[in-house]
Amino acid sequence: MTPERPGWQRPYEAFGITEAEVARWRITDDRLKEILANPNTITHTIKLGTNTFGEFLFLTTSRGTGQQRVCMTFYGLGYHEYRERWLQKEWFWYQSEESHVDTQNQLSGEEVGEKLEQRLAEISPRFDEDTQTELGRMFEEFADMTDDDAALAEMQDLGLL
Repeated sequence: MTPERPGWQRPYEAFGITEAEVARWRITDDRLKEILANPNTITHTIKLGTNTFGEFLFLTTSRGTGQQRVCMTFYGLGYHEYRERWLQKEWFWYQSEESHVDTQNQLSGEEVGEKLEQRLAEISPRFDEDTQTELGRMFEEFADMTDDDAALAEMQDLGLL
């Protein structure tokens, strides 16, 4: 075990992400808005993109002072392929490497709000579609016990995917 340095924080602590949110690897839409509204949070990019789990809106942010910034990416407002449902009121997150973030690019709160509203308006007509099968529910249960990556690996190992 590594001794902690005085004043050292885990990256998620810099964003005020709670232990319960850490355990679930996601935050609510309201919590995202709180984080974004904090004057120490800077949003650097918002873009539609894909990862292993689907197509989502990705927000890359940072917090800190001077040259010491912690970068975090939040993703949501998209269809999670393995959970087989829309992420509309929750955001997954992961720490981003500062070297991969253009910290000079800074979006205004107004720009961020507009992009979130645009994406929500674009996908909201599909929220009522019931697309989750038993396999999707099973994935969600595995993922909620571990995380999405572990659930995917476990289900592949079991030959379920």
